[in-house]
Amino acid sequence: MYISVSDAAEKFNISKRRVQLLCEQGRIEGANMVSGVWLIPSEAQKPTDARKKKLTPINQMSLFDVFENMNTEKLSLDQVCEILSISSATAKNWIRLGKLSVGKDGKSFEKAYIENLALEIKSGKDKRLKSRRNKKSVSGNVLYQDYVENEGNRDVVKNILETCSSISEEELRVIIAFFSVQLYCQSRGIAAANNNFPKLKTASNNCVFNALIVDLIGDIDLDHFDYTNIQFIAKLKISFIPQEDTLGFIYISLRDLSLRKQTGAYYTPARTVTKLIDYLFADGINFENRTFCDPCCGTGNFLICLLNKGVNVANLYGQDIDELSVLITRINIFLLNGNLSKEHLESHFICGNTLENTFVQSFSVVLGNPPWGYNFSKEEISFLLKHYKTGKSKGIESYDLFIERSINLLEKNGCMAYVLPEAILSVASHLQARELILENTSFKFVSYLGNAFAGVQCPAIILGVQKDRKGNTEQCKVQFDNMEFRIGKNRNFDASLFSFNMNDDQYDCLKAIENISNAKYLANNANFALGIVTGNNKEYIKNNKENGYEVVLKGSDILRYAIKDSNNYIRFEPELFQQVAPTELYRAKEKLLYRFICEVPVFTYDNKQTLSLNSCNILIPQIEGMSIKYVLAVLNSSVASYFLSKKFNSVKLLKSHIESLPIPMAGKKFQKEIEKKVDQIMDESESDTTFLYNELDNDIFSVYCLSLEQRDTIKKALCDKTTFLK
Repeated sequence: MYISVSDAAEKFNISKRRVQLLCEQGRIEGANMVSGVWLIPSEAQKPTDARKKKLTPINQMSLFDVFENMNTEKLSLDQVCEILSISSATAKNWIRLGKLSVGKDGKSFEKAYIENLALEIKSGKDKRLKSRRNKKSVSGNVLYQDYVENEGNRDVVKNILETCSSISEEELRVIIAFFSVQLYCQSRGIAAANNNFPKLKTASNNCVFNALIVDLIGDIDLDHFDYTNIQFIAKLKISFIPQEDTLGFIYISLRDLSLRKQTGAYYTPARTVTKLIDYLFADGINFENRTFCDPCCGTGNFLICLLNKGVNVANLYGQDIDELSVLITRINIFLLNGNLSKEHLESHFICGNTLENTFVQSFSVVLGNPPWGYNFSKEEISFLLKHYKTGKSKGIESYDLFIERSINLLEKNGCMAYVLPEAILSVASHLQARELILENTSFKFVSYLGNAFAGVQCPAIILGVQKDRKGNTEQCKVQFDNMEFRIGKNRNFDASLFSFNMNDDQYDCLKAIENISNAKYLANNANFALGIVTGNNKEYIKNNKENGYEVVLKGSDILRYAIKDSNNYIRFEPELFQQVAPTELYRAKEKLLYRFICEVPVFTYDNKQTLSLNSCNILIPQIEGMSIKYVLAVLNSSVASYFLSKKFNSVKLLKSHIESLPIPMAGKKFQKEIEKKVDQIMDESESDTTFLYNELDNDIFSVYCLSLEQRDTIKKALCDKTTFLK
């Protein structure tokens, strides 16, 4: 038996609009829409109100709710990892180092002990997660100022952040409703409404806008609400900027930072939104009567930009899993087009999980900034493994899933344009996503953005592809550093790597290096080792040499062919450290040391069995017939710098990167000459080694059989790079 929305509203003691929203979100089990009317099972129960969650400051994270739901005094390792926002590997290291105490049974943890530890971490008393830059442990509200450009609106939100120590979600809804009314009045050129919070639901003379505000406020009783914490906001005023998502800016700045990270939400700066949409329209493509969908629309910043580009509002669609974001999107769109009905807004901008249930139609363009690193539940992972090629039981990545979903949402010859981590182009864990892109689309534009998101150390790109099943790169527009070009001839990519950060001449040069004859590789022909991970450098590293201590090197101590004097000392007690390689690798008769993070490869030679930290890693080449100093010369060469920077475009030098470099097998006589020059450069009496280095570099050019034009291409590409010579 089914009941109506009105009956359900009476049963649940909530408004009819709230019942409709719960049905749209799929939160009322068994509810179905028939001929435009929601039918609800009579036995249905009112869902838990997810809006009651308190948005707390950094020192008041609400952990008690987590523990109340755990009906046991013992916790498993998985539960502890979830509570502390750490990986199982980190937890096991903490146990080994005595930083995390296991119960008497050797496998469970005392609930009271973990509760206390979690509170200490959240309060900042325990610094272990802060020092390791654990993303999930960060909390608090921040001013996301790159999201908009209007200084006055930035200042208003900054004022709120400085005044309020905490904001509940109910208060946040009232704040957004209040500013929505301000923007409505400004957008219509009418006198501003009074600042009476209880009258917000009827503050305008437009029934559609008022209905949107009612949805936003929900079940909050404005007549009896405690406004003490936010009363000062009644005196604040924001400006209506048609090109900017001001309401979204307020929301994301006041929303709890830790929640944003868990949901993978990194909101797109205004300039990045504009850049992506400018790329879509750059080639004079006729988008008249084309449909656009942002399947992770947030508060609608991409949709706002499309409206300002002249796209018909009837052709815009959006979806997001966050209810409040969707409600704000509807208000934003209505502010820019007051002729829309509420039914239109509710059918075009919907709340729900795009990966599970979305629009049935195909679209001409799917665009936006999909969530990065979303924290999926076990139930969600189970669903995704069954329905997505990019679903993986370990390390499932939300933006890979959105790429797959979006390709399926596109009509033939439709375009997908996404802001994505640069890792999508090369990192092995995204191989299946690249396979889908290559099988189903051709490349239209790629823009390298660098670290586009404030406070996020993750280089990003804008990627635009067209669904034509050709896998073509010809005429793809690329923007990299200060260079913009089109790819002139098709590049036969395989899914292991997409290389766009070079023009045709540079790409030809890279292929010449890759295709040298008689090449050898360090893959399976070398020992690699990570430098020591102490787990607490402040405790284990001394600035003065004490009894039993010895020099330990950091990455910054390494130069090409040299080691700086170091004032860092350590007592080598491997059993105390968080992570350590076999001792024989640190104490090898001779080895190469290299910086893990650097814009070019920086290697040096060590025959003093020197220890190093994890910013300074170890390589011991074992290619038969190839000397260690010859390998050193190749790794420090311009050829290697060019190859690694163009192929991987990363400041991190990974083992897999080094292993991929083809090293030409040279005769013994030639290698001896190279070794002699390496020794001269390493000779401490040589103060200026630039001439010797250039001479050695030319020798490496010659062994790779590169033409003068190719050498010139490499030198130009590296001209602004530091050589890191002594």
